[in-house]
Amino acid sequence: MAQAVMTPPGKFFPSVQLKKTLDDDKSPQSVVAGQAAIIIPPENFTIRRRVDGPNNASVHTKESDGNDVTEVYYVLEGSATYTTGGSMPEPKNRTAGIKGGQTVKLQPGDVMVIPPGSAHWFNKINGHITYIQARFPGNVLAQQAK
Repeated sequence: MAQAVMTPPGKFFPSVQLKKTLDDDKSPQSVVAGQAAIIIPPENFTIRRRVDGPNNASVHTKESDGNDVTEVYYVLEGSATYTTGGSMPEPKNRTAGIKGGQTVKLQPGDVMVIPPGSAHWFNKINGHITYIQARFPGNVLAQQAK
């Protein structure tokens, strides 16, 4: 008879702990970068809360910030207007946002997938938005198209 193999337990994050972490996290930046409860460091799986105010536009690439990742958001609560694609007219002033691109309204239950190299920006947040952010190496959308 085979011996049972002991396996390690999972890690539990109670909602009270996540809420406290989000409430206590203050952005060191002068923009509303939002609060984060990082579940898997460095930022591979994170719960984020962003509030209304000047939010940064971003583009993740290996060349620009070392992050050749696809980001996937799953909205838990709140709502926002979100733009992807287009261009960043003032890359040094990321709060200037994005010109062009595709704009959608995000609400609870929605999923947004942002491939590497795609500009993305919360251009309007209705009070706050809380979402799960997962990062995957490379462009998972390109892999899916094959």
